[in-house]
Amino acid sequence: MRHLRAIECAITDRNSRFVAFCVAIVVGSCLTAINQGIPFFLGETMTPGRWISAFVTPVVPFFVSLHGQGMKKSG
Repeated sequence: MRHLRAIECAITDRNSRFVAFCVAIVVGSCLTAINQGIPFFLGETMTPGRWISAFVTPVVPFFVSLHGQGMKKSG
């Protein structure tokens, strides 16, 4: 429950959301390039599952960043 409260605390803060968004863009782009780059450059088709994976990948760093910021703020 403490961890959910940390995310809730951080998501209400505009600065925390901005930082988490930046983290999601940078880290999510790197992870997407690693996970989807080789099939993309080999000319393989992007299946619906790969598209979903590519769009969901940045969500994880976003929430991890929010969690870390919330835990720091809530002590």
